[in-house]
Amino acid sequence: MPAVQDDEWVVAESYPLKDMEEKGVTPAWLEGKWLNVAEDMALIPENNVRVIEENGTCRVEVSMYLMECMRGF
Repeated sequence: MPAVQDDEWVVAESYPLKDMEEKGVTPAWLEGKWLNVAEDMALIPENNVRVIEENGTCRVEVSMYLMECMRGF
């Protein structure tokens, strides 16, 4: 499978880090959840999930490949 281009990523989830901390959720936990989803879809997890923390927000982005699998395409 070719490398994922920057324009081939979509936001799957996005939360304020403060809200996550209050609920005991870490960016690493959120990433692990999505890595498991990618693996379940027979995709290489590390190539299809990324977590970005910036400006007080944690954003999980997934490849279009993974999103299409989730949508049933």
